[in-house]
Formats: sequence, C-alpha cells, structure tokens
Amino acid sequence: MVTMTGILTPTFHVYYSKQLNQLPRSIKIDTWRRLTSRKHPLSIEQASSIHPEVEDLLNKAVGNYIKQKERQKMKPITSDCETSLRQENEELCISKRALEKKIEELLDLQEQYKSHEVAMTRSLEESGGKVSQLSDLVAFFKSIIPDTKKAIASAKKYIDLLENKCRHLENIITAKDRKIIALVDQILKHSDATIEPKTYSSNSERKLWTKRHSESEYDPEVQKKYTF
Repeated sequence: MVTMTGILTPTFHVYYSKQLNQLPRSIKIDTWRRLTSRKHPLSIEQASSIHPEVEDLLNKAVGNYIKQKERQKMKPITSDCETSLRQENEELCISKRALEKKIEELLDLQEQYKSHEVAMTRSLEESGGKVSQLSDLVAFFKSIIPDTKKAIASAKKYIDLLENKCRHLENIITAKDRKIIALVDQILKHSDATIEPKTYSSNSERKLWTKRHSESEYDPEVQKKYTF
C-alpha cells in the first residue's frame, strides 16, 4: 500500500541528477506530486525509475525555473512617469494580443459555421423528413455570419489603433531616455570634486572644504590637487 509520505517524498532516479541539482526542493516535490497524483499517475516505482514522462516533466521544470530567475534579474531603473508609460504600453499590447486571439476564434467559428452549412445542405439532400429543421439551422448560421464579419472588422480597426498608440508610447519613452542620458552627461561634465563650489550643498561639504583650506597651508600636494 502506497502511503501519503511515499507520494509526497521525491525518490527520483540518480540518472536525473543534472536536472535535480538545478531545482529547489519545493519544485522537486511539486514535480513528484504531479507525476504520482495526477489523473493518470505513475506508480512510485515508475516515477523512481528512468521513465520518459519523468524526464520530460523535469526538463520542463528546469526550463521554467531558469526563465523565472532570468525575469527576476531584469529590474529596469526608470522614472515614475516612464514606468507608468511602459505599464500602459504593456497593457495595450496585452489587449492587442487578446483581440488578435479573439479574431482567430471568430475566424475559426466562421469556418465551423461554413462546415456546418455544407454538412446540413448534404443532410437536406439525404433526409427529406428533416428539411424544415435543417433549413432553419442553415438560416441561423447564415444570419450570424455578417455579425461575425462586422465584429472581426471592428476588432481589426481597434488593433490598428492600439498599434499606433503603442508606437506613440514607445517614441515618448525613447525621447525621455535620451533626455535622461543628456542630463546625466551634463551633470558629470560640470561636477568636478577638486574645485571649491560657490555655495555648499550641506554643512558636511562646508566642513570638508574648511579642512582642505587648513591642510593646504602646510601641504603643497593639497594645494596642487584642489582649486580654492
């Protein structure tokens, strides 16, 4: 009899050490659970042996885990305004993909309607007793095809609008990136730590330059290094 402890405790074959060494314990347990507790599970003996389903699921788990770590490493440094624009751009792109998927579904549905229409027409020729019922169904499918075409045309127009807005947002983000780079270059160009500023940004900066003044009276190197 297989106990719950046996089901939840991974005992993968040593053959899969390469994949297992790349995964945290939680993912190993989850993979083992999926293999032994799904709708058509493997036995403990099968899951503990060299088995194609075990290898396939472990490879997928490693691939997903690597992708997850790579996404966590990507932390773009942007201003609040730029982040907002990027989020809006991403949301628009998601909406665009959702609409494209909806169009594909509508096109598939239209093809199904056409197939049903052809099948029903053949059935009408073969079965005279169901002529009236099938004719009504054919008329129904024909009646919804124009609405489907209108929905597809409307969705395509909206996708075009989303694409234009995405391009506009990308241009805004690019312009902001250039301004930020230009500002940083100007700051780096004009900030020289060896030249005494006309005004001090803090008391600590004032004390620092007072100390340098004092040291310059006795140290020629300080006199050469700093401009008072």
